[in-house]
Amino acid sequence: MIYDLIVLLRQNPTAEVCHKSIQFLFVMNVIALAAVQAMLILRVWYLFSDQKWIQYSMILCFVACNVLSLYFTIMASQNLKLLNGTIFDLGKHGCRASRPPNFYRMFMPSLGLHTMLYALTAIRALRNRQIFSHAPVLKRLIRDGGLFFFVVFATVTFTAVGSFLTQLPRINITVIYSNYLLSLTSIAMSRIMFSIHSLASNLGSSTEWLLSNVELSRVGWRKGRNENEIIVERRCAGPDDEDYYYDDHSVLDIGGGRDDDIELAHVDGVKVRRSYDTSRSKSPMPRLTESRVGVYDDLTW
Repeated sequence: MIYDLIVLLRQNPTAEVCHKSIQFLFVMNVIALAAVQAMLILRVWYLFSDQKWIQYSMILCFVACNVLSLYFTIMASQNLKLLNGTIFDLGKHGCRASRPPNFYRMFMPSLGLHTMLYALTAIRALRNRQIFSHAPVLKRLIRDGGLFFFVVFATVTFTAVGSFLTQLPRINITVIYSNYLLSLTSIAMSRIMFSIHSLASNLGSSTEWLLSNVELSRVGWRKGRNENEIIVERRCAGPDDEDYYYDDHSVLDIGGGRDDDIELAHVDGVKVRRSYDTSRSKSPMPRLTESRVGVYDDLTW
């Protein structure tokens, strides 16, 4: 963007500078779109964490899409014709160039990739509606992701179709040189990332751990009544190592850090003790033990 402004504001640029600058801007646009697509791939990767073949297929399509887009962009920019010094040159500032031939091919791979990602998100939403109440992360990803994919899909479609309409210069020139596709996708992706941070804060977790399969898949949990509290569903056949019996529910406060040796939390008169003890375990993961005294949900122990 900064380089684009420098080129536009420069007085009497040479033909060589204009040609290389426009080529550079086209290539950087493809790279920036690839970064946005990579973040989309990560979101859908999490949605299909149990189906490896879908994950690997997405990676393959992502690589093929960007290689083709980069190839078509370079080929189109090599045939670029400058308008500086012609009757279409309206001023002394910046570079003037004609519309590159067959430039619509640059957007076709992206259109196919976004169509696939949007379809996968819709399929996941339709097949897993019954578990949304117990999976807030999945619900948030599908809710925000569906709206985001629709915006990006509509934008990419308009860009691909508009770049093909050479007989309508008002549309064709706009989609080629305005960079609005990159702007809209960047804004939409920023909205998605802020949503993930908001969900992490609401659940009392860090953003790095929020999408961790280790944290989310090993236990069944739901959000508690209080802030930074989750309810872990458990079934224990007997006493634990500290001779305490557990019922069907255990209350964990995940607001603290991993470096805390002992943490006490009060939940409506319930005292929860959490300590990490790795002396009797060979696992690198910290061992979680609890002892509780009090009443929760009218259950006495």
